[in-house]
Amino acid sequence: MIEISVIKESWFGILASRKRELLTKAQGARRPRMIAVFGGSAVEEDSLVWNWSFKAGSELAKRGAIVYNGGYGGVMAASAAGARAAGGSAVGLLCANLPEGEPNNYQNHCWEVSRWDQRLLALVFLADGYLVMPGSSGTLVELSMVVETQLKGFIPIRPVVCFGDYWRSVVKRIDNTDGLVIFTHSAGKAAELLTTV
Repeated sequence: MIEISVIKESWFGILASRKRELLTKAQGARRPRMIAVFGGSAVEEDSLVWNWSFKAGSELAKRGAIVYNGGYGGVMAASAAGARAAGGSAVGLLCANLPEGEPNNYQNHCWEVSRWDQRLLALVFLADGYLVMPGSSGTLVELSMVVETQLKGFIPIRPVVCFGDYWRSVVKRIDNTDGLVIFTHSAGKAAELLTTV
């Protein structure tokens, strides 16, 4: 006889409940989409990638989306700042064991989990779409997790948009990604692709 232990962690259920509450309170004719924005944390303010990320956050907010990211600096701060500047909102998902420092000041809501793997899972599983900006190894992990969970059927197919050509050579090497990952150089087009049902 095999003993089976079912381990239920309440942290994910709590975050899913927070998302439901947030979407219920949102104004508008249709349910807003929560779009995860991934990208480098070391991106400096007023750099090209910062400006792209700010514009993308702004365009997403103009289309009624909630910007959802890791809550710290670089692309995360820029996309949240863009969303707020356009009158939208941003949710930052923080992690107690990351050496990232302080959360950025552009979030409307900050949620915190204990571990990095929880943060990754929550960013991937709770988002309604994904915008991937230039970044480093952390962004690569996020992009890989998004692709893998969809290809394996763990989550439904959701739009994945890479901004620019930064990740094109990486995605090209992954089997079965034709049509799954879309590339664009336009923040407006990215927002359209991510918010059109």
